[in-house]
Amino acid sequence: MKISEALNCVDISRLEAEILLYSTLGTDRSYLLINPDMELSDDQESTFIEYIERRSKGEPIAYITGIKEFYGREFKVTSDVLIPRPSTEGLIDLAKDFLNNPCDEVRDVDNAIVCISKHLNKCSSIKTLVDIGTGSGCIAITLALEVPNIKIIATDVSDKALKVAKSNAEKHGVSDRIDFRTGSLLDPIADLNEEFLLVNNPPYVPDGEAINDEAQYEPRSAIFAGDEGLDLIEPLIKSAKNNSYCWGFVVECRREQAISL
Repeated sequence: MKISEALNCVDISRLEAEILLYSTLGTDRSYLLINPDMELSDDQESTFIEYIERRSKGEPIAYITGIKEFYGREFKVTSDVLIPRPSTEGLIDLAKDFLNNPCDEVRDVDNAIVCISKHLNKCSSIKTLVDIGTGSGCIAITLALEVPNIKIIATDVSDKALKVAKSNAEKHGVSDRIDFRTGSLLDPIADLNEEFLLVNNPPYVPDGEAINDEAQYEPRSAIFAGDEGLDLIEPLIKSAKNNSYCWGFVVECRREQAISL
């Protein structure tokens, strides 16, 4: 099978077929355009067909290829972690702005999704950032790269997720600046006795709400959070407000949920 034939004999979009094919070949899109008559090996053809079948069933492309771009960088993803969303890039922007000018803000980042920041305690300078529920590590790692003078603690209840995050930190050269810890809410930083900024992209979808086919493949614990979608974020913010070392927080949630935070 030639590259041109492979791209024309599938039931998914041309763009998705190209992504799956150049992932199969370990190349890029330009390679496909330049070499339409290249013959796929038997192994390459078999892998490509497998990828197409998985995508046809609704599996997210990121899980098939094992890669998702976030804030202009590639991150490893597996079914143990939530796939990074474009909306969460807004969380990065707000966190960076907050570090330079701490103020309370509600910022629209997607349809009905906002990122909110709140300044809690006075502090001359912040040197530590805490990412709760780090998942793939995309938030912690991106902030480590964007704000080189800050150290980061990244936590998750899932050891499998932390394994992915550590792999991404190593890939991007920031392993020495991120302290990965296992645990829930602020428990993993009970020993922290210096001011910190809390960042968090929590699960915030109410239990029972319909989600799209692709999201069905993602960890439910990273999506759903009780009847109103607040089972994690409410106790987290309460703990942050009661922590004298918490300088402030930046979190992602739905617009209607921001009122209660």
